[in-house]
Amino acid sequence: MRVLDVATGSGPVARCAARRIGPTGRVVATDIAAPMLDVARARPPVIGGAPIIYVQSPAVPLRVKSSAFDLVTCQQSLQFFPDRLAALREMKRALRPGGQLAVAVWTEIADNEWFTAIQKALLATLGREVATVIEAPFRWPHGEELKRTIETAGFSEVKLYRRDGMLTFEKGIEQAINALVAMPIAPILATLPDTSRNAFHERLCIEAQPLLKGAALVGKMASHIAIAAALD
Repeated sequence: MRVLDVATGSGPVARCAARRIGPTGRVVATDIAAPMLDVARARPPVIGGAPIIYVQSPAVPLRVKSSAFDLVTCQQSLQFFPDRLAALREMKRALRPGGQLAVAVWTEIADNEWFTAIQKALLATLGREVATVIEAPFRWPHGEELKRTIETAGFSEVKLYRRDGMLTFEKGIEQAINALVAMPIAPILATLPDTSRNAFHERLCIEAQPLLKGAALVGKMASHIAIAAALD
């Protein structure tokens, strides 16, 4: 089986696919950001899994051959693409006839408790303009719009699911705050004076209090998952 993971980031979905399809398969993982691919490449090979080839590429155009894959995946990235429809058409081009697409995007930010806490803390301390940065991953919250766009891109048999899960920071609020360095607001926080950054962290600790379960911080998360077929 041949799998393409678009906007792979550090490669978690590509590695999952490699395990699932086994050593006779092949995974190609693309991302526009070379540093993210460097992180993915630095991880050890998947034992008993398919080899993973990492390719630096934007979503449009994808630097892959046409009709070359059985499955294309894209997790929590489609909502960031400047032209979502064009990106989906590129994914369809990469699929063989009868191949499948699997896409996940977040639902609205209110369904994702840790990010809601960050949003509230930003609004209270740094204002509306900064808060919009953390809202970016949740700007395509309506599943039916996702389904229609996939259909417009030429896919058939589009099935839409909602999946609810939990985000857990086992070491609590300190671990969660440290993880902010991997979020879109990290460059903004890095440029703030200490007083402003400390005020944000203090307010974030307050907003996160309802999510503390013993020593851990636990928040609900929700995604739309769309599965579709490339029948022609």
